[in-house]
Amino acid sequence: MTLPKSDSKGHATLLNRRQCLGAIATTLLPATVLTACGDLGNTESPYWATVAAVGGIGGKAPVTRAQADALPYASILAWLEDSSEAFMVLGEIGGNGALYYYSQTRQVLVTRGPFLIQTVGLPGDLSRTSFPQDTIPDLRSLIGKEYIRHVDIQAAGLFDVAVKGRFSDLGTEKVTILERDFTLTHLREDVVMTGMKPFSNDYWIEPATGFCWKTRQHIHDRTEPVNIEIIKPAA
Repeated sequence: MTLPKSDSKGHATLLNRRQCLGAIATTLLPATVLTACGDLGNTESPYWATVAAVGGIGGKAPVTRAQADALPYASILAWLEDSSEAFMVLGEIGGNGALYYYSQTRQVLVTRGPFLIQTVGLPGDLSRTSFPQDTIPDLRSLIGKEYIRHVDIQAAGLFDVAVKGRFSDLGTEKVTILERDFTLTHLREDVVMTGMKPFSNDYWIEPATGFCWKTRQHIHDRTEPVNIEIIKPAA
């Protein structure tokens, strides 16, 4: 599969946009991450056998609800805007609550609360995200307010860039995630990053608890958004 080309500043262009999350990762996270939880460094481990068995690439919903529910691991579906869905399985929980999800070919998405905080194997990978007081807010408390976090995008030569987002409530929506229906509150985050065009991220949360079941987030203004749906939440 052809990877997206990059311009002179390291930004992924919109040429060859069909970059699915099943492509092989171009870098790896530290060995301490890859060898934790089920011996992730060992391709013969039960963890990787599980991922390979149900994590096939291509087509909508590469796993059924019954298959996902029967697995011993938390899981998500993830895809770029015009790519097929990839099934990703939780392989590590960081000390700060970060969740490390791996695809069949070891691409990695790291989330913390509703936020995508690090990626491996995407165009213009998100290298780091830091939060005020190192805490994750309840998105319900941010409606009508501005929230600032900082990110590194090493491939683009961007470090400690402020991500200024203002949240608004778009109302309640019916959402289906892998054969299961939810009634969720749709929040939109209008984002400004220095030197970039404004863009927006979307979050679908459970009204009573604030738990985020679905997101659509950009790394920066020139990347395709990453869509994530929670199939089986982490315990």
